[in-house]
Amino acid sequence: MSVNFKQHIETYKRDGFAVFPNLYSTDQIQQWRKRHAELMEDYEGQTWFGNMLEYAPKLMWPAVSHPVILDFLEQVMGPFVQLDNLTLAAFPSGSTEETENKVSGWHRDRWAHLPQDGIYRPPTASNAISYLQDLTDGFGPLRVISGSHRNPVTIEDAEARSKPHVDETLIYMKAGDVVVTHNGLIHSGTPNTSGQWRYFFSVYYNSSWLKYTDNHNGPLTQRILAEARSRNDYRQMRLLGDEPQLQARSNSGFLVPDQQRWQEWIAADRNAIKSD
Repeated sequence: MSVNFKQHIETYKRDGFAVFPNLYSTDQIQQWRKRHAELMEDYEGQTWFGNMLEYAPKLMWPAVSHPVILDFLEQVMGPFVQLDNLTLAAFPSGSTEETENKVSGWHRDRWAHLPQDGIYRPPTASNAISYLQDLTDGFGPLRVISGSHRNPVTIEDAEARSKPHVDETLIYMKAGDVVVTHNGLIHSGTPNTSGQWRYFFSVYYNSSWLKYTDNHNGPLTQRILAEARSRNDYRQMRLLGDEPQLQARSNSGFLVPDQQRWQEWIAADRNAIKSD
């Protein structure tokens, strides 16, 4: 897949998000929806599932380790990309009358802070979000306040946090599209009034020196990690909390521009992988 990373990076730095069309296949989407239905049955109607890598590793790992997403994130975060949590969820439909002129809830994501000066700073975390159906007015578009990862946008009134914002942008994503968001971006979902489930799929990444939310110690996840170790695949090891490069790279002296140093480290990681 050919991707114009330069354009996506510019958009991400300016707006706080970048959309990658058609990154997931129809078959993947169908399999994720099927797995969600099975989990709902197993867990008596529960609709929100975290720690999905351990629930379904073969099904989820291609999304977690997607090369386009990881290549992009390494350009904006550096080669410090770790899986924080993997979520598969579905939201039931509500009535139009109850949800009219409402949003699901404005927020910035985990590990963010309130920007102060309008200057772009690399994220400490970034979310790769997909929806397992096209987003329409009925299913509810994604809402973002562009530039709020750089600017001190606040929504201090509790009631205003559930209402549309004057500076919002509505994003009508297609099934299989992935939007990658800076954790400082203010965003919200929109209530579902479609009469069907609204599916949400989130692979949330953070910097490898931070704690992660999911439990990477389960036997199925550990099997993936062991395979990555056997290949010296530092990028995949890093995703699951094993970061042997961290001490040296976090104490590099910082006398060289970040992007230059990152490219050196990325190349070193790729060269270290053992060929099959």
